[in-house]
Amino acid sequence: MEFQKSQYGSFGGLAKANLSLNDADLLLIGIPYESATSGKKGTSQSPSNLRLLSKDLQTVTRRNISLENMNILDVGDILTHSTNDLQNNQQITTGMTYLFTHSSAPVLVIGGDHSITFPELSALANHGTLGIVWIDAHRDLLDELNRSKYSHGCSLRRLIDLDIVNPENVLLIGTRYFTTSESDFVKKNNISEIPMTMLEEAADPRSLIKEAILKLASQVDIMSLSLDIDVVDPSAAPGTGTPVAGGMSSNLLLNIIGDFPAPLRSVDIVEVSPPLDTPAGITAKLQMAIITELLGKFWSWKELENEI
Repeated sequence: MEFQKSQYGSFGGLAKANLSLNDADLLLIGIPYESATSGKKGTSQSPSNLRLLSKDLQTVTRRNISLENMNILDVGDILTHSTNDLQNNQQITTGMTYLFTHSSAPVLVIGGDHSITFPELSALANHGTLGIVWIDAHRDLLDELNRSKYSHGCSLRRLIDLDIVNPENVLLIGTRYFTTSESDFVKKNNISEIPMTMLEEAADPRSLIKEAILKLASQVDIMSLSLDIDVVDPSAAPGTGTPVAGGMSSNLLLNIIGDFPAPLRSVDIVEVSPPLDTPAGITAKLQMAIITELLGKFWSWKELENEI
């Protein structure tokens, strides 16, 4: 399987050029696709922008976990088709299937818009019962958006409608942009949801989220996290094409990651649009901070596994 290799980043010195799939502690893959977005463009630039900035990646987490012995393999980008949804989905599924089949290392996917999660997790679902934590301002449960069933607003709906994931194995967190049809779908399919208003009113939102994730993890074989940057309030993450007021703080998001109680097989970070960011690049810097915290979790889980 060939991936497009260009402009590799150092990721704080953690990315190693000569690693094999089996020797890597984590695989990083870019999917620079944005043709399914309904908002302003720019998310296709996120993988290359991240690599450019990655020399400044912090290699010690907020919880003082050192990543200096971690080995990352940046396999490059999946080539995408700019106009054909079905062809694009097939290319992504093929690429992700190769990674999930040829390596047991967790995979970090950098989008691109949120439509990439449908083909990405279509590949992962072949490896066991899948649980999805979906952290997003939107539910992405529309049946169709802009005359497409594969829009970024339909990604989770396609995963459920095509029986790739059981709706009872989905947990929505941070949602706050609702439609009637999606509300009906959530209720009808018994989808677990912790909307932004619930987090705001909870005495201990971190514990609420942690308990919900643990419950989900107990009923599935493998776990995946899909993180849309627009879950964060636009004041802290303006670099996205679909900002929604009243979002969570960057601090809460980083703590959700730091608290994450169950090992993850894959994570994607989507909807970061560098052209829409501030001159100081605060959204990209948050993206980098998110990655540092994720790497800390992956490294902790690996060390725990080695002790068993």
